[in-house]
Amino acid sequence: MFLALSMAAFLVFTWSMQALFFSFPAFLLSYAVGEILVIAAYMLAFALLETLLVTLALVVLAVILPGALLKEGFSYKASFFFIAFGAISIHMQSVMTNQPKTDFLLMELGRALALWLILVLLVRYVGLARKIVMDILDRLTIFSYIYLPLGMISLLVVAFRLLW
Repeated sequence: MFLALSMAAFLVFTWSMQALFFSFPAFLLSYAVGEILVIAAYMLAFALLETLLVTLALVVLAVILPGALLKEGFSYKASFFFIAFGAISIHMQSVMTNQPKTDFLLMELGRALALWLILVLLVRYVGLARKIVMDILDRLTIFSYIYLPLGMISLLVVAFRLLW
């Protein structure tokens, strides 16, 4: 489960940091450094909550669904779920209009599930692919030791600002 949490943290926090650094020059023109740090704290606190929420949602799905679907190989199946839906989210961000049609959203959902299924089947039936994926997931845990404490500190900053 920690490997899946690490993948979710890597994806969500990296995306949040990218958005923060992209907006940083504009922030420098509009805000003081302290205000920019508070904005960063809000972004990272939300990234932590989002990471925990999506991981918890997949853990609940693993408990509810039959064991062959998510329990066996939970780390790579959940990680591929995060990757597939993250890729589709990025794609939708660039092509989606203000009022998307239901069939467009269903097609995107189908693409994400197809991508997830292809990756899961590849890793399940190709031993070398499984070894490589598990090695990559193991190496991504280092980001959890950076991002998760950073998110917790940011959450404390946000809680402190909301209370006082």
